[in-house]
Amino acid sequence: MSAGQPMSHVPYQAEGQPHLRDLLTTLSAARRSSQFYPPEHPAVEQAVGDLKSVVDILHSGGAKVELTFFEGDLVFADRVMTQESILFDQLIRDTSALGIESLQILPDVGVGELTRAVRILASDASDIVAGGGIERVIQAARLEGVQFGHVRPARAEVDGVDDAERDRQAYEGAVDLVRDMDQFVRSERPASGLPVRAAVGALVERVRMRRSAMLELASLRDYDHYTFYHSANVAILSLALGSLISDEPRFLSALGAGALMHDIGKLAVDREILNKPGTLTPEEWKSMRDHPVSGARMAAQMPRLDRSAAVIILEHHMGHDGSGYPRRPPGQRQHLASRIVAVADVYDAMTSRRAYSEARAQNEAMALVAASAGNSLDPTLVRLFVTMLGVYPPRSVVRLREGSTAVVARPGETDPMRPVVRVIAAPSGELVEPYLLDLGGPGAPEVDRCLDPASLNIEVDDYL
Repeated sequence: MSAGQPMSHVPYQAEGQPHLRDLLTTLSAARRSSQFYPPEHPAVEQAVGDLKSVVDILHSGGAKVELTFFEGDLVFADRVMTQESILFDQLIRDTSALGIESLQILPDVGVGELTRAVRILASDASDIVAGGGIERVIQAARLEGVQFGHVRPARAEVDGVDDAERDRQAYEGAVDLVRDMDQFVRSERPASGLPVRAAVGALVERVRMRRSAMLELASLRDYDHYTFYHSANVAILSLALGSLISDEPRFLSALGAGALMHDIGKLAVDREILNKPGTLTPEEWKSMRDHPVSGARMAAQMPRLDRSAAVIILEHHMGHDGSGYPRRPPGQRQHLASRIVAVADVYDAMTSRRAYSEARAQNEAMALVAASAGNSLDPTLVRLFVTMLGVYPPRSVVRLREGSTAVVARPGETDPMRPVVRVIAAPSGELVEPYLLDLGGPGAPEVDRCLDPASLNIEVDDYL
């Protein structure tokens, strides 16, 4: 197809939604040509001309040519375009990696500036950094007919900058999201999946960049707001475990959404039942057991929430061996993501204080998780989980065999029984200047047992 020659494809679908295939196809082709050839090369001129022809057709039909790239999906006219997101996955990923979250092409755009805009899209992160950052590169291109929106710094520019604060913001964003969902559910107002995707996207980014640091945050607790913190902790634990299996963004995004929302069904359960310290009546227990089904139903009705999240919510209590609830059809295996969330859920629940049970020590909870391997929990995932966290997970307060007190900083590299700790007290009980000690090193002492930090009046955050 030559420049200025209209394409034969109809730019509108039957229901009036602008058709994107031609736009995305010509945009991808122009981007590829610009990666291999200079702007004046005939291949680039032809590809950009084809793109402009499609843009003109869409504008002539009344369409607003604006693409939004959101958490691995393409959004057009306020709708997630599922098929196009799959077909043009590489374009979406590469554009998002540059820090560009939306692209709008205005009517009467010139070929020259369209060529310069495509040139930006054809860049990689190192080119953007070398050019002084994405904002400076865009300014230098002198674009009037093309607008890049929601521009963020390229990843290479932000790595290592205030990481601890970014970690905490992602964690608190997840907690706040579940708190907001609680308000929506209890007021029977409809909720959108977009805020979930945004919160999960932040968690995925931080876990992929700083898994160990995020795992430290995943042991935060708030007795009065158990469900909110538990949901955020399960999301982080699930993403950390899932990232050991696959680093594929779509998988992690779906896993994170299901993990963060896994207990949404409980938000509709009467709080007196949730917080009842004694034994539940058969009717109350049925209400509790129904929360995966009711939660999956809520998730399925939320626009823009990944559909697989509903599957995870439905299945997270089913059990690897099918012994849980709801009962699954014969021959239907629990989904991998559901099995991941199940491991994280059981561990975090056991290490949290609730109305009807005290928190277990981390090593005791880990032993119970290991004992469930092959029964209610997937044995392969349990093995990975224990390796990832260690028998004494981060933030555990431990007594060493020689009497010293220490806070676990991170799992050991070779032995899950021998973590890296920060010693805070001598065998005499006297506080010392904290120092790191790798218990996997030669001659290092072993852990004797876990301690309750509250009984020792220890604030774990002070030593991490």
